[in-house]
Amino acid sequence: MPSTTDNMLRLLRCSLNGLTADGVDWDDKEWERLFWLARRHGLVTMVNDAIELLPDAQKPQGDIALSWTLSADRTRYHYAHQKEVLESIDRKAREQGLRYVLLKGMSLSRFYPTPDSRPCGDIDIMFPGNFEKGNALLGHPEAKAVGKHSEMEIDGVTVENHRQMLDLNYESQWEAEDYILQSLHPVPDNHFLPPMANMVYLLMHTVSHLTARNKLPLRNVIDWGMFLRANRAELDPDECRRIVKKLGMAQSFALFTQIASDITGSDLSAFINEPVRQKDRARMLDLILNQTFVESVPKDLPFAARTLARLRRYRKRRWLYRYLPYSPRERFRATVGLKRKKRQLPL
Repeated sequence: MPSTTDNMLRLLRCSLNGLTADGVDWDDKEWERLFWLARRHGLVTMVNDAIELLPDAQKPQGDIALSWTLSADRTRYHYAHQKEVLESIDRKAREQGLRYVLLKGMSLSRFYPTPDSRPCGDIDIMFPGNFEKGNALLGHPEAKAVGKHSEMEIDGVTVENHRQMLDLNYESQWEAEDYILQSLHPVPDNHFLPPMANMVYLLMHTVSHLTARNKLPLRNVIDWGMFLRANRAELDPDECRRIVKKLGMAQSFALFTQIASDITGSDLSAFINEPVRQKDRARMLDLILNQTFVESVPKDLPFAARTLARLRRYRKRRWLYRYLPYSPRERFRATVGLKRKKRQLPL
């Protein structure tokens, strides 16, 4: 019997491909389990799109049906409000002659069949070479960057103004950052990263979730698949593989592309040329779908205890490290707690 996770992924694929699921005969308890699982992964609205295509007799009934509908309506309302805030930012940017690029969620929603079904937690924006002017345009001239961006609230919407694209903790991230920024001379009129630069950005951003917390939201993998599917004509698979190989991310590119293909029901075989380890594929799927994360090592441990805990974590997740954006040398330094060499920001 298919699990609740299998049922959710089945409805999700139908939603992303405009198909009607057949043979749906689930009781109220399964619909409730489905709702809470979809909510856990931030997919209620996308899955609800598939539910709306079902015959009335196969749809959830009663209170759980109301839960699906109200949750989907909230997502669409929030998305519409974010668009209004973004339109206001765009007007100010045009008036001041400042160019910007839109990143992540809001920029990727256009690749979905129903853009406002893709929940967007905040607006990620970058004014290349004009971080401080961007803060001023957004009404927060004194905002300071914490990590790679400053964060502010505009009319109830969180806006993150990026001074850099990536975390820049490893050499491959610096190389990717340089590649992306070079593509922004000049900044595109459509406010989106060029497809090849966006490919590099999305891959490195997706993997960064694993380096930061050993977790990867399912929605990020779906984004990757929908992006590749929508940009198949603009992306040269050979050039993609050349770039990711140079970054040391060829195995990651192949693994996440295969997983995204399976989850979204998209034919992405043209991009897959690197052998994908089946055992690692199963492990990564388990990590994504079941959120089997590794707990962070407490920072207040003595140096020896902290190093030992890191070594234990390394042993537990050593299979994962071949897909992360650092060299063995950088992994060793991080494991034993050695500080990284600091470099000047590119902006």
